[in-house]
Amino acid sequence: FFGLSTDPAAIPPVIVPALILAVVTTLTKIGTGYYAARRAGIKPAGRWRAGGTLVARGEFSIVIAGLAVGVEPRIGPLATAYVLILVIVGPLAARWTEPVARRFSPARKPAAPLPAPAAPAGPAAQEVPAEPAADPGAAVSDAAPAETAAQDAAR
Repeated sequence: FFGLSTDPAAIPPVIVPALILAVVTTLTKIGTGYYAARRAGIKPAGRWRAGGTLVARGEFSIVIAGLAVGVEPRIGPLATAYVLILVIVGPLAARWTEPVARRFSPARKPAAPLPAPAAPAGPAAQEVPAEPAADPGAAVSDAAPAETAAQDAAR
């Protein structure tokens, strides 16, 4: 594994490029997750969660970096610094992407309530709706006969 063979003294000179790579890939992953979730019809909070969760997914990058170290040994310290940064940033992004986005998003106004339906005019307004037909598959009522008679009288 390339990280175990990296000299710790080689990491400080590549920390700035590693930070730039981490920022670019973090923003790209958040944007990709947001876009994919939006296309799937997910609400905005879920879109941000999807993007933030992708930040911690970098196993493929580690494999590619390990292959590249065999070709170019100077990539080892950069890849190690990048992985160490994402090990810290990944879980934090998964936790804080949605709350931060909610904090900086414009407040949404609640939807106005729908108006009540207008009462029908004319002779139809005076008709009493018919009782629904009894459901033959409905369970038999456990009500006492006196309660049933009182309910029938109320109808």
